[in-house]
Amino acid sequence: MAYEGRIWPSHRLVTSAPSAMVCWPRPDPSTTTLPPMTRAGTDHLIWYASYGSNVNRARFLCYLQGGTPAGASLPQRGARDQSLPLDDAPCVFRSAIRFAGYSKLWDGAPAFLEHRQTSPGALGRRYLITKEQFADVVAQENSLDGPLSIPFDAVQPAAHTMIPTRVYDTIVGLDPVDGIPVATFTSSNVPEDQTAAPPSAAYLGTIFRGLVEVHELDHATLARHLHGAGGVAPTWSVPEIEQLLNTETTTST
Repeated sequence: MAYEGRIWPSHRLVTSAPSAMVCWPRPDPSTTTLPPMTRAGTDHLIWYASYGSNVNRARFLCYLQGGTPAGASLPQRGARDQSLPLDDAPCVFRSAIRFAGYSKLWDGAPAFLEHRQTSPGALGRRYLITKEQFADVVAQENSLDGPLSIPFDAVQPAAHTMIPTRVYDTIVGLDPVDGIPVATFTSSNVPEDQTAAPPSAAYLGTIFRGLVEVHELDHATLARHLHGAGGVAPTWSVPEIEQLLNTETTTST
């Protein structure tokens, strides 16, 4: 499959707005905790904006350092560079998420970022990692055995770049943060046109706990926001989502 860049102006990452449902501002560059070498050269870095189970830091680190995520059935091999993210922060998309299809890893429907603009958009979490790590995350999300080459020069704000993978075959460029590019990935099959399906308790709980970790909103607000995603209702109610916060999640066998 050839790489293809397409533009859908609806895809933007909200970085500041008067609403509470936005990501918190980045700290002043003079007080950033990034090491001097990183501040001096950032061409190899990218902010990965996550919206599914990767909003949960422990789960995301399995993609970098290997291991089986709590509640999942299969291990991740990890990235070639197993360094921790240099930074992470909350973010909000201007598109919603929709649960559709089936994931063997989670025994339920996985999440996809919709192509259309929606308000409110999905809550997420962004990680500052290397472009090589980002490519390795995308490869593992698509169950690829080897490394994946991504044309990062084509990853521009509002651009959709198709890559030769399986389910998550579209890299979505978002608005840069602190001069560093931001990207996520979704399906080229328009998610909002797909039949919605419910996520498993393990998957939904992983997402909810991740949102609680990073967003300074009360649990009920976060649960209601997640409840609005396609595929969640009627299987899951808002109180049931809140209960997932305190549910012990074990690894499936």
